[in-house]
Amino acid sequence: MKPPRKVVYYDDPVHDDFAGTNIETKVVDESFPYRHGRFFTAVSHVLYYAIALPLVWLMHRVVLGVRFVNRKNRRLVKGPCYVYGNHTSFFDSYTPSLLSFPRRADMLAGPDAFSIPGLRSVVQMLGAIAIPNRVSGMKPFFRAQEAAFRAGRDVTIFPEAHIWPYYTGVRPFPATSFSYPIRLNAPVFAFFTAYSEPEGIDKVLRRKATVRIYVSEPIYPDPNLPRKEAQQDLRDRVYAFMEEMSRTHSTNSVIEYVRRDPSANGTETPETAG
Repeated sequence: MKPPRKVVYYDDPVHDDFAGTNIETKVVDESFPYRHGRFFTAVSHVLYYAIALPLVWLMHRVVLGVRFVNRKNRRLVKGPCYVYGNHTSFFDSYTPSLLSFPRRADMLAGPDAFSIPGLRSVVQMLGAIAIPNRVSGMKPFFRAQEAAFRAGRDVTIFPEAHIWPYYTGVRPFPATSFSYPIRLNAPVFAFFTAYSEPEGIDKVLRRKATVRIYVSEPIYPDPNLPRKEAQQDLRDRVYAFMEEMSRTHSTNSVIEYVRRDPSANGTETPETAG
C-alpha cells in the first residue's frame, strides 16, 4: 500500500474540524425561518429534482467515480427513515439524495451551511435543516425535522458532526441524535464511505482513492427497551456497522491522522488513524 500523502495532527476526535471553511457562523435560534409557504415548497421541488439531482449524479458518479454497495437495501423499507453516515468530505452532502431516490432526502446541517450570504434559502430548498446553536432554536428545529419525516422524506444525519477528509476510521459520536427515530419508532439505515487503493478507471484518472459507499440493512429500534437504553442501543448498532465497514473496506490512508499527546508539549503520539 502506498504511504499516506499527508499527515494531520489532531487533539480531540469529537470536536476537531478539518473542513477549512473559515465561515463566519450566523446565529440560528428561534427566529430562524424553519417553516415555509407553498411557493417556497414548489420552487424547492423543482430545484431539487430538475436541477440539483442531475448535477449531483454527474458529480458523484462521473466526476468522483463513487459507487454504492447494497443500495438496494434502502428499498426494503417503503416509508421514510433516518439515515446515518460518516463525514469525510463536502461531497457527503450528495449521498442522501442518491441513496434515497426517488424519495426526497433532507439533511441536518450545522449553522455554517446557512451562513454564506445569499445562499440560505437555496440551501434550505435543497433539503438542509439547520441545527441551532442557541437553545431557543431547539423546539422549532425538532418540529422541522419531525415534519420532514412525516412528509415522507428521509432525514440524514452525520453524527460525527465535523468533516475529516479521507478519514478511514469511525470517530466517537454520542447517542444524542438517535432520539429522533426512537421518538417516532422509525427505521434507520447506516452508510459508510470507504476509501481503498485506486483501481481500474480510478487509477487511470489518477484519483486519490476508489470510493465506495456501503449501505446497511434496516435497523429498527428495540421496543422492549426503555427510551434512553433504546437510543443507546440504536447508536451502538449503527456504530458497529460503520466500524466493520471501516475495518474491512476502508484501507487507503490518503491522509494519516495522528493524535497529539497533551502531556508531551504538543508532540504526536504513536496513536494514528486513517
